[in-house]
Amino acid sequence: MTTVVSSGLAYRSLNPSSVEPFFAVWVLGNGGLLQNYFPNNNTSLRANETLTWTIGVYNHMGSLEYVALQVKLLNSSDTGPNDISASGTPALVEFDRVLTENETWTTPFIWEISRINQADGATKVTELTVNGRVVSVPLAEAADGLNFRLVFELWYYDETSNSLAFSWQSSAGIRTSWVQVWFNTTLV
Repeated sequence: MTTVVSSGLAYRSLNPSSVEPFFAVWVLGNGGLLQNYFPNNNTSLRANETLTWTIGVYNHMGSLEYVALQVKLLNSSDTGPNDISASGTPALVEFDRVLTENETWTTPFIWEISRINQADGATKVTELTVNGRVVSVPLAEAADGLNFRLVFELWYYDETSNSLAFSWQSSAGIRTSWVQVWFNTTLV
């Protein structure tokens, strides 16, 4: 019996179980819940209406990782991220941090649309305030203010390329981590 247990322990220590490396990213609504994203559950936002969300990242890559969470404003016709590539839209805001293995990081994301313009059936968001900082929006417009989305893309420092990377290779293929929340805007 001792030989079997010793053999099992030796095998286990020489052949550790494979662990799938991954990152996770999420957005929670007011109160840190999977609800209450919008005032009165109304996804049509007016200027200067403050929303309080929580964004989070979990590191299960097997090592210390530098991560950057890029926040982008897109409409329904803008190319968003997918299972391989990031959106080509520039980030409005970036949150970065070094995470240890199995570390979960959460941070407040308090935002509002500071300035909206409307002309010829198109609604343009020209300014956001994020965590008290005013951010100019280069080009974000949607027909009748419908179908805007905030996209949260997780990037990490890739030592091989010596730069930030959006995707990583796992035993199951190329992986990415991102999330988006859709909303509409209105002037009234």
